[in-house]
Amino acid sequence: MNRKVMQRLMWKDARTLAPLAVATVMAIIGFNALWWLIADTVTDLHHETRLGLARMIWIVLPNLLAFGAPALLVGGEEESGSLAWLRTLPASWRGVSISKLLVALAALVGVWMLGSFLYWLQWVILPEHVVAWAENTGNLPDWSAVAVVPNWVFSLALLLTGFITAYWFRSPINALLAVLPAMIVFAIAFVSVEEYLLETTLQGRPRWQSISALQFWSVLTSPIVVAIGLLFALHQWMARRRLAGPDESLGRRIKQRVSGDAFRPPSTVPTSWYGVSLIHRRPTKTQALLWQAARQNVWILSIMTLLGALGITAAVWGRSAGEELASLVAAVALFGIAGSTFYGDSVRRRGVFLADRGVSTTLIWRTRLMPTAIAVAIVFLAMSASQLLCSMVYPGGLQSDEFLLCTLLIFVGYALCQLVSQWAPRPVFAFLAAPVFAVLAFLLFYPLFDAYNEGALWAALVSIPVFLFASWRLTPRWLSGSMGRDYTARFVGYFALALVLPYLLVLATRIATTPAEQTQWRTRMLAYQFPQRPAGDKPIQIFAAGAPNEDVFWNTHLRVELLFSPKSDRFDERMALELESETSVGEFVSFDELVARIPYWPEGYTAGADAGSLGRFGTDQINVELRVARVLLKWSRMVREEARLGRAAFQQMSEITEYAEWCAAEILHRHLDEHSLTPKISRELVGLFPDDSLVLESRRNSLIKSWQYGAAEPDPSTYFGIRPSLPQIEFIRSIESLRRERFVDQTVMLAEQHWRSGSMAGIWTVPNFTHSAAEAGLYEVFRPMFWWQGVESIERLKNRVR
Repeated sequence: MNRKVMQRLMWKDARTLAPLAVATVMAIIGFNALWWLIADTVTDLHHETRLGLARMIWIVLPNLLAFGAPALLVGGEEESGSLAWLRTLPASWRGVSISKLLVALAALVGVWMLGSFLYWLQWVILPEHVVAWAENTGNLPDWSAVAVVPNWVFSLALLLTGFITAYWFRSPINALLAVLPAMIVFAIAFVSVEEYLLETTLQGRPRWQSISALQFWSVLTSPIVVAIGLLFALHQWMARRRLAGPDESLGRRIKQRVSGDAFRPPSTVPTSWYGVSLIHRRPTKTQALLWQAARQNVWILSIMTLLGALGITAAVWGRSAGEELASLVAAVALFGIAGSTFYGDSVRRRGVFLADRGVSTTLIWRTRLMPTAIAVAIVFLAMSASQLLCSMVYPGGLQSDEFLLCTLLIFVGYALCQLVSQWAPRPVFAFLAAPVFAVLAFLLFYPLFDAYNEGALWAALVSIPVFLFASWRLTPRWLSGSMGRDYTARFVGYFALALVLPYLLVLATRIATTPAEQTQWRTRMLAYQFPQRPAGDKPIQIFAAGAPNEDVFWNTHLRVELLFSPKSDRFDERMALELESETSVGEFVSFDELVARIPYWPEGYTAGADAGSLGRFGTDQINVELRVARVLLKWSRMVREEARLGRAAFQQMSEITEYAEWCAAEILHRHLDEHSLTPKISRELVGLFPDDSLVLESRRNSLIKSWQYGAAEPDPSTYFGIRPSLPQIEFIRSIESLRRERFVDQTVMLAEQHWRSGSMAGIWTVPNFTHSAAEAGLYEVFRPMFWWQGVESIERLKNRVR
């Protein structure tokens, strides 16, 4: 073959491969740029996830080209008929195969170089704290040949294996399916040889740090050369068999042996289920088109549906590393199902036959969707049944949010990929473009998901009718073959609309449900004047120990530890000092130490608790508990006085006073039930509780003071010392910041009006307060006041002693 013929063959192959190569280059550039932008905008992205996805982009996209190039160069030409046309030209089979291999290899080397450069650039522009984390945890990339060459060898082996299967199978889809098991066998064999020669156990994760460059090259050069040489030899043999051998497959030869029957009159006895159906009635247009659509892809759909059902079942039940492989198999199967929606009619433009005969485009569109939609529904039912059985057998499987996410990925992914199947410039290209567009859509959608989680998932469902409507509207152009720039522009427009709609829906809902600004109330609260401290009164110093530690306060086992030395040393002496102190709270004893002396808190009084208490404190247990109650009520009154003057923060006031009064009430209830208190002592202790006016005024004034501090902060989203986790994307952050500020105002206004009215009813009884506090992120701030048991206990105690 002369040089000019070879150049023209390579030019033709380059034109054939150009869509996939250009798409891969755009995907590498776009995904790297997009991921770099998204990584700085999401709120809780772990460094390991960020670096792992950057590495995935570097490795997966070049391998995707190596995976799809043979099917496009060989299978695509088989579908278009140009491969048979090449057999009529004065070009040797060797030149044709070498031309395709060189073009694919050049494209693979190019995308590997581009991907490696952008992956290196990702590390150059990484923030310093991410690089420092990678250095400390050993996650820095290894650019040595020992770590990089195996990736290149795998890509080359994947390319050669793809050509082998493409020459072997006439259907490009069958060739793509055969590549996966073939590469698994090759990878297992190569890794086994590698482990044996290097005398190290890799266990699926190569520990290249333990292998020197000299050891690597001296030991593995020969196996690599032999493996690639064998694959190349097999590639040449399969190419000769396909390009120079008989142009007949086994199935075609079998058909030709019985082709003579085609010219005989039909038998009076039908021999197939379809023939039987024709005897009774003529099929409708819908039935005929549905049968034709299913028949075109019956083997693809059957295999993909089976793989998808098995993969997703194993993923739900999986409890090992195989779960990831099962999820990958299920994802590939679902991409294959959706990608085959319009595949059969796109081969050699078969759909034009239907369009020329006036068949309704809507009917064609509907009958093409039904087989793949049923296959996807079967996979979804397999996931649902597995989830149900898994939850019945043992508490496991997918969580509710994971199940919702999987459901979204299945149905939205199907709707998107069926549109890609119609748009693909070459039929087999749909199977390669579908996962790329799915990943692109997920990355563009991820900021919304990161900001709103489950709400964003529900909003993403609106993309399904958009994708389906797009393929329906574009079906007439697809059938007529008008798939130029205008068609692609419409496809991109629908794709963008489907991604923008969830953003618009969620953000419009967030804006519409934002409370109105309370201008007059804010002005009045900012100008609010607190009472002055009486002359001669000393300020109260509130120590951190005066507030309960939530972990200890509700945990009996942790409180018991405070009863033993050295934490309990000199407790009686310290409690006496605390009772005498008039200027401090929590200076000598802590709140947790006091509650630890109440053995029935928070479980309530039981006989077992009483017996245990006598063993721990002796016969003086009643006096100990009453002294604890006196300290707690003393603290409560002192803190409320400071709060009334605007000298105590609302959260500090509520944590100390509300829990202190509740614990004191439980102590008194216990001894009143046992008749161990005289009426005089009972009235004295109940009189230590702050009166209702002080309680209401302390709550209201401390709330206003804490709100004033937050309103004066440069960042208006910061209130009550809480800095919420807001999205990093500017326009979403501004909406959420304003929304939180308005809900904080509404929450504080509802509570302030409730207490100003003189009502002692629980704050949770105020209409819309609980929802407002949750939206404002202040639920934890008001939590001490949500314990209705405490409010009820104090009210019942006062009624008993009156």
